[in-house]
Amino acid sequence: MQIRELLGKIDAEIPFSKAESWDNVGLLIGDMSSEVTGILTTLDCTLEVVQEAVAKHCNTIIAHHPLIFSGIKRIENKGYGAVIHALIKNDIQLIAMHTNLDAYDRGVSAMIADKIGLTKQQILLPAEREMAKLQIFVPHEHAEPLKRALAEAGVGRIGDYSDCFFQLEGQGQFRPNESASPYIGTSNQLEVVDEIKLECVFEPHLQQQVEATIHTAHPYEEPAYDIYRFKVTDQFGTGIRGELETGIKAEEWLLHVKEQLGIQTLRIIGDSSKMISTVGIISGAGVSYMKEVAATGVDLFLTGDIKYHEAHDLLMTGLLTADIEHYSEQVMIAGLKDLLQSFGCTQVEASEHATHPFKAI
Repeated sequence: MQIRELLGKIDAEIPFSKAESWDNVGLLIGDMSSEVTGILTTLDCTLEVVQEAVAKHCNTIIAHHPLIFSGIKRIENKGYGAVIHALIKNDIQLIAMHTNLDAYDRGVSAMIADKIGLTKQQILLPAEREMAKLQIFVPHEHAEPLKRALAEAGVGRIGDYSDCFFQLEGQGQFRPNESASPYIGTSNQLEVVDEIKLECVFEPHLQQQVEATIHTAHPYEEPAYDIYRFKVTDQFGTGIRGELETGIKAEEWLLHVKEQLGIQTLRIIGDSSKMISTVGIISGAGVSYMKEVAATGVDLFLTGDIKYHEAHDLLMTGLLTADIEHYSEQVMIAGLKDLLQSFGCTQVEASEHATHPFKAI
């Protein structure tokens, strides 16, 4: 399997297009035509992780945090430059799966939720996406050929289903003028035709292709159709919401969380004696979503990298929160290995190197 094929497998399940606009995901260093000899998953790509990949004969590293976020003016053999130098010298490809993996319903927040035993998981803050809807009128005998042509153009795909159409029988009428070349009818005579009204949806970026297909596959000189845009709830979004088996005091349950996630510190903001049964998680640094999370009604919010003034904002919001460290995301190292294997990738290793930059004393 080449790198481009690996990226295709990933993109089909966890689209890189779902990443935030400021993010840097996909192939950061490497060659699309390189053959994948082994994959090493990691939270951060450090020099030690590159050395681990070499030792394990993995020529591809997939990291959660991008090594390169902005433009590079020089690459010296020190600091981040030393990591880039080592990757290129050892012909190792580096792929980043960051906010696209965060937005996935089986992504990092879900991996944390699995680790700490939450059930009935769903996206905490579902995203919205735009869709296009086509309604078109076609003579009865041409409905099936038109549906086939539209389906080949990508129309009528909803989740795991294709060829999704609704149709309704009726009659259409029209009067061709002298300059018309009608498929059915005679100039200056009113025609009434048995027609089918088709309704179907498609991705907005396909609109030009869809309209071209209509004009090619429809028998009429001037097909009658409408296309309009609307919003739907996406299967991607921010964070995960889950439930506990039974209600429990927050401080008691959070001791279990700290142990399961293997983190050095855990800070609570709010009344730790509160009974909880629903939990919201945004992996990494998700405190900027505090108002949206509070509106979901969860009893406890888990995220990381909370600053002093943000903690006071949380108290004012009344949202019981626990800072579980950004490094709690390290559960994705094994979690991503499992995901890649479920997508049909082989020879996947989980990094054994800890990249936590802090040491608690």
